[in-house]
Amino acid sequence: MEIKDNHSKMMKHYLSIKEKYKDIIIFYRLGDFYEMFYEDAILCSKVLDLTLTEKACGLDEKAPMCGVPFKACETYLRKLISLGYKVGICEQLTGPNENYKQIIERDVVRIVTPGTIMEEGILEDKCNNFIACVYKDKNYYSAFADISTGEAFVSKCSNLNELNNTLLNFHPAEIISFGECILDSFELGCIKNDIVPKFSAYAENKFAYKLCELVVQNQFKTKNLKAYELNDHGEVIALGALFNYLYDTQKRNLEYFNTIKYYHNEDYLFLDINAKRNLELTETFKDRKVKGSLLWLLDQTLTSMGGRLLRAYIDKPLRKESEIKYRQNGVEELFKNIVKRETLIEILKNVNDLERLSAKIAYGSLTPRDCLGILNSIKILPTLKQELSTLKSDILIDTYNNLMDLSNIEYKLSNCMMEKLESNNFKEGHFVKDGYDEVLDGYRKDKATAIDWIGELENVEKQETGIKNLRIIFNNNNGYSIEVTNSQKGLVPYRYIRKQTLLNAERYTTEELKSLEEKVLNSEKLAVEREIEIYEDLKQSLKNEILNLQKTSQAIAQLDVLLSLATVAIKNNYTKPTISNSIDEIRILEGRHPVVEALLKKGDFVANDTYLNSTSDRTMIITGPNMAGKSTYMRQVALICFMAHIGSFVPAKEAEICLLDRIFTRIGASDDLIYGQSTFMVEMTEVATILAYATDKSLVLLDEVGRGTATYDGLSIAWSVMDYISNNLHAKTLFSTHYHELTELEGVLDGVKNYRISVKEFNNSIIFLRKIVRGGALKSFGIEVASLAGLPKSVIENAQEILKKLELKDVTRQENLNSTSEKNFSPKYLEAINILKELNLERTSPIEAFSVLSSIKERIDE
Repeated sequence: MEIKDNHSKMMKHYLSIKEKYKDIIIFYRLGDFYEMFYEDAILCSKVLDLTLTEKACGLDEKAPMCGVPFKACETYLRKLISLGYKVGICEQLTGPNENYKQIIERDVVRIVTPGTIMEEGILEDKCNNFIACVYKDKNYYSAFADISTGEAFVSKCSNLNELNNTLLNFHPAEIISFGECILDSFELGCIKNDIVPKFSAYAENKFAYKLCELVVQNQFKTKNLKAYELNDHGEVIALGALFNYLYDTQKRNLEYFNTIKYYHNEDYLFLDINAKRNLELTETFKDRKVKGSLLWLLDQTLTSMGGRLLRAYIDKPLRKESEIKYRQNGVEELFKNIVKRETLIEILKNVNDLERLSAKIAYGSLTPRDCLGILNSIKILPTLKQELSTLKSDILIDTYNNLMDLSNIEYKLSNCMMEKLESNNFKEGHFVKDGYDEVLDGYRKDKATAIDWIGELENVEKQETGIKNLRIIFNNNNGYSIEVTNSQKGLVPYRYIRKQTLLNAERYTTEELKSLEEKVLNSEKLAVEREIEIYEDLKQSLKNEILNLQKTSQAIAQLDVLLSLATVAIKNNYTKPTISNSIDEIRILEGRHPVVEALLKKGDFVANDTYLNSTSDRTMIITGPNMAGKSTYMRQVALICFMAHIGSFVPAKEAEICLLDRIFTRIGASDDLIYGQSTFMVEMTEVATILAYATDKSLVLLDEVGRGTATYDGLSIAWSVMDYISNNLHAKTLFSTHYHELTELEGVLDGVKNYRISVKEFNNSIIFLRKIVRGGALKSFGIEVASLAGLPKSVIENAQEILKKLELKDVTRQENLNSTSEKNFSPKYLEAINILKELNLERTSPIEAFSVLSSIKERIDE
């Protein structure tokens, strides 16, 4: 909207603000409301379901307008931000002068974007809210910051695949960049799948190296950027441009960002987008909810900061043995010490989000209620330190040492702050205790004395006038008044000065009441001003302790996560896994799927063993009917390995886990028609990614490869994929398939072993036993499963007849193709021999022995 001469002063000012922030919705403060005008008003009236009105603006045509109450703006901000809009908060910087001729000074004090939220009502308590900046040179450089906690990271990626994984691990709410990098971002899976937002453009000149270098040096108060591992120009540019953006939008000092952590991809176990979704680590695959995910199961944290750290554990599983054991030993110590564990849990129940409260101190948004939150959190520190002082694991010793001495601000807060607050707005006062400050006490005493005199004045006036129902009242708009009902107006003396006429009464004042009122209001004003001075001093004291508060909050978060993992381990009968670089096998005894087990009745889940190594048992080919539990079994193996890599105990009787570099999954597929990809194309793309990046240190889960095309095409692809993994990658692999022909690979490809999900046939139907046993399934039981699903009996019977004819043709064909000498053993015969060789009689129950014997007989009969 063009500014015209006839526009009112206020509207000219609004339009000048809007001109500077064209792509941002302006919340323009007018009294108790934030108002929007013109195109912002039209947009917000639709998006926020607000009534669109008009306001005189100096022109013949009024300006479209809508507004939201100042005190309820968070609700509306949340919706706008969730839809990707940015909002400029334009505040009144001065009050109106006495003659109201000059316009109130206003300006944008902050721009709220998806990645720069500070409002408690919008932020998720147990989730970080990162903003990212990505810069491309020879490599891809990314920087991340959470302004609600003061955390900052920087990372370097050599290709888009690594960048995709880094973005997945941080899950930023907003990403800024420019130029070619924005075009490249459309190739990222996390963008295509709407897991992270699209890149938004930021001014290219803000990425100039010299400017960025100066910004980073000033922010972290150092000339030596190498001390922060910033050895590359690209890293400095990404971080500097990010802080440029934060300064532009937040318009304040961000001194609480005082350190940078370098994120090295190679330090963490790699899981791509498919693995994270298929394993349902932080949300379910189907409805994207936390309930039903691994995070939901493991999260028994008592603090918001602990919840965020646990999510970071899951987003960034470790690869270094020493770091895993560092965590693991802390979990074990708390696991074994029930009395200590329960005591610590009770203590942490009283801790607020000290991490975000620390950020609010420096950010300048601290409220009196926040001060009480800090006080209640640090009160427990002496008791907490005492309880931790006897623990022996390195991580808990470090936790003890990182709980800083905050007794000085505890003393100040406890002496200063009222326990129950009348208001959470420090500008309204009424939060400082009596006895804390002599000057404040004097003002309060003056006010109380004047109020007492006003109370006595009411009795005097009743006696002098004879008006029995006379009363002296107070309200915010009119101050103190003498109220007389209409029936008694005739007794009102001439010295009464009329103030207000009501329906049934009149209100008056007197010179004496005016004088007392002035004393009350002046004392109140001076008291509030004094409380504001005290509050500023209090905030400065807290600012001086920000580093110690941050360090303490991080220590409490660490303890909270360890307690959570120990609690879950006790509750669900988990065991400490052995995880080491010196072993090269995955051996799991009586493993269970952690989430499925938690959702079933106790004792209903059937445990299974797993053994994989790098030589004789690299690959498990798993056959059996659909719905029998093949996918659940494969996922549980991956989840047990994953849990071991975050330092958690695992759902198994025993577990030895080699250190992995990557976990890949190809489980299930869905049409990707928006991007022009069929189910089979999605499947093949996922398989191609696995074959390109898996190594001999990887765990690979492949479920029904080749299923999306014709039978012999699919079988050929599945066979070839297995051959490639076995001969080229040597990755530990779980391969679930309905192609029984693939069971012939045992003895043909090195390290391949057949396993099946056992079932029991009964009355032309089947019962799923959910048990993994050696040997391949001799049939698919597809028709039996179809019968269980409720297909009409006639369809089932017809399918059985068709199957007999197809099997007869196939047998004849195979006999013509594979006529061999009677002296050669068949694959099924060799498989039976291998099963017998590997059978551990000491660990085989009579029922399992009978099942194995039946399986061997079937193979020999063939």
